[in-house]
Amino acid sequence: MTAHGITKQRVTTLLTVYLNNGYSGVSELPAFTDSRYLPETQASTWLTLQQEIVPLLRHFEFTTPQEVAQYLQRYLRGHQLARAAMETAIWAAYALKLRQPLATLIGGAVRPIPVGISLGHYTEWSILVKQVKAAVMAGYRRVKLKLTKPADVDQIVALRQLYPRLNLMVDANSAFTLADLAQLKKLDRLNLKLIEQPLAADDFVEHAYLQRQLKTPLCLDENIHSLADVKTAAALKSCQAINLKITRVGGLTAALDIVKYCQQHRLLVWCGGMLGSGISRAFDLALASRPEFTLPGDISASQRYFEQDVLTQPLTLQQGCLKVAPTPGLGVQLDRQRVQQTLKQETWLI
Repeated sequence: MTAHGITKQRVTTLLTVYLNNGYSGVSELPAFTDSRYLPETQASTWLTLQQEIVPLLRHFEFTTPQEVAQYLQRYLRGHQLARAAMETAIWAAYALKLRQPLATLIGGAVRPIPVGISLGHYTEWSILVKQVKAAVMAGYRRVKLKLTKPADVDQIVALRQLYPRLNLMVDANSAFTLADLAQLKKLDRLNLKLIEQPLAADDFVEHAYLQRQLKTPLCLDENIHSLADVKTAAALKSCQAINLKITRVGGLTAALDIVKYCQQHRLLVWCGGMLGSGISRAFDLALASRPEFTLPGDISASQRYFEQDVLTQPLTLQQGCLKVAPTPGLGVQLDRQRVQQTLKQETWLI
């Protein structure tokens, strides 16, 4: 539940890429069915894969996933989610080939990763308090609350009084304008970790103005589709933090470039999610295992959103952490029987 709407059922696409060397990798195409959050949808990204990406790569010879990312960047403008689905699957296969966990291959470590939780918007105070209490009891290291309108600020003020030491942040999903500065300054007094995406998803200038008015770091989320967007945010001082989503920036190669840039320019970078299955979360965990990620990301346990995940071993929370698997590749396995039970369509793109 966000300012964009309520998601009750998650339609997703799982992609398996088979390489000529005999290795394969699985990834996810976590676009939504409509364009309320991003322009790319399940339907449009599938067409991009089918009509553009697969034909582009059919006879392309490469050695590393980075070469695939560069090739797609050169010949395909935009379509980050579709590009990411192909490129991340190739990363998983590449890690298998090298007999390395994906996490260590990209500069991370096999270790427990502290994670946070993103809670939806709750109109009833008692339900909100119950959800926050459950998150704290479960051991989540950071709690993010959604705002859908400026009036929600008073609810956050009251909650902060109940949990004065909680590692707390808010995500507005563009629910505010500069006309709401007084409400935003109320949030500024709450010692929040971050205020995420308060203004429009295509704005950098007004975010820069707002950041000058507040001591709380602003975080950009929906603005960030590429390294160029991060450079714009840094140049204008639009924020102090970046919510990095692998799929939204076009894959792991682009994400790693952004991590490096953020480190060089003293921008906090942390790992967000897109209501993905355990496959997407495994990629997120691998990225979040890098040393630059000091803020617990939105990589909650499988049971947080799904009655049944698509993994043989769902990701489970232990002392506020999810574990990076030490096995080569992505480190998780598809439960193919469960996938078959919910499968709507299976297509081979050759």
